[in-house]
Parts: sequence; C-alpha cells; structure tokens
Amino acid sequence: MEAALEGLPGVGKAEVSFESGKARVQYDKKRVGVGDMVRAVRQAGFGAQATDE
Repeated sequence: MEAALEGLPGVGKAEVSFESGKARVQYDKKRVGVGDMVRAVRQAGFGAQATDE
C-alpha cells in the first residue's frame, strides 16, 4: 500500500498501520488529490476511504 501511494506524483511519504487501518500521507495538494490516493490504494487491492484525521 505504501508503494502504491508513494508511486503517485506529489506523494512524499506514506506510512500505513494495518493495525489501526489508517495511513498518514505527506503530499503536495497541487500535484495529487485525495481521490487519486484512494484510487491507487483500491487498485493495489486494498479498501480505502478518505478521512479528515
């Protein structure tokens, strides 16, 4: 999942906790959107939804 996120242009770093079911992502809002990240995670075979946390 981290590789899927970090492979997107504009994503600097992704940390995924499978225990909590959450990811923390550092990204450039001008280059990539939350929808792009959700799509990338889903295409990698994982479930995903955006939160404001």
